[in-house]
Amino acid sequence: MSRLMPNVSERSRRHGMTLVEILISLVLLGIVSGVIMRVVMRQQRFYQGVNQIISQRSQLRQATSVLPTDLRSLSSKGNDILVASDSSMEIMVEVGISVVCEVIGGDQVALLPEKLKSTDQTLTSWFGYGEPDPTGNQDYTVYIYNDSSFAGNEDDRWQPFMLNKIYHDKTRCITPPGFATITDVGLDRYVLQLKSSEAPDPVTGGPLSQYIGVGAPVRILKRVRYKLYQETDGKWYLGYSEYDRSAVSYQNLSPVSGPFDPYTGSGGTGIGFRYYDVDGNEIASGADATNRARIARIDLIARARTSANVRTAGIQNGADQQYRDSLAVSVMLRNRN
Repeated sequence: MSRLMPNVSERSRRHGMTLVEILISLVLLGIVSGVIMRVVMRQQRFYQGVNQIISQRSQLRQATSVLPTDLRSLSSKGNDILVASDSSMEIMVEVGISVVCEVIGGDQVALLPEKLKSTDQTLTSWFGYGEPDPTGNQDYTVYIYNDSSFAGNEDDRWQPFMLNKIYHDKTRCITPPGFATITDVGLDRYVLQLKSSEAPDPVTGGPLSQYIGVGAPVRILKRVRYKLYQETDGKWYLGYSEYDRSAVSYQNLSPVSGPFDPYTGSGGTGIGFRYYDVDGNEIASGADATNRARIARIDLIARARTSANVRTAGIQNGADQQYRDSLAVSVMLRNRN
């Protein structure tokens, strides 16, 4: 019996790759992979750069939105601006407003509750800082409108007091003319224990003038500081701190936003303040109380740069470098009289 052998045509139909073909395939695969990786790396660097710029601009916007909120309500003539330098401000910010509903006598006045049930009116408001802490040592000042003795407003004024204590009392402001009705019984009233920051009143001899009565507007302010400062990480931030009355100094600064460009003492500083009077004339930073009372406009300029190099359009030869940006805002003070 003859042995079957595959013919030549069957051998030729068998497929495979030669060594040359394998080498060519590997080279092409390497080229394609290199191109893909280069595109991926470029995209990664692009998104990293975009995130850096977005973060930087977010910090700029935060600085120029937080500060104006506190600056607009300042009364320059009322000495709400305590320090006005090129990179820091010490101010009295408004934390609450209300109306006197009862004069208890001595050194205490009662304020309306936050909201009356009978009229659905809100005549006491605490702003972002919240109700003053009765156990804290923050420096609060209470301004009560003193109608004085004349019928006109030529002798009217905001009389300042130091806030020693605030507590709640449900038994106050429940009889006319205390604004409240039987529906409002049981609501907490705010009672402020005050200390005069002036000489005794010439008429009453005490801290409360006889002309401060029911219906008198009340403003409550707190002493705070905003400052460009260097943190332990070596970067510069816009910091915030409150005044500690017991320590007679400010608490440690806490970062509000940043990082920003470092302090230079010139026009390129990270956070810069400039001050102007009502006619647009610049008032030098570090001005005394008389000139601070003339401030009608405050310009805030924030400058920052990305923490890492970024490739952006417009840079010669596509070179990488830190992206720099700035944001400026002008704040007109509302209470200048």
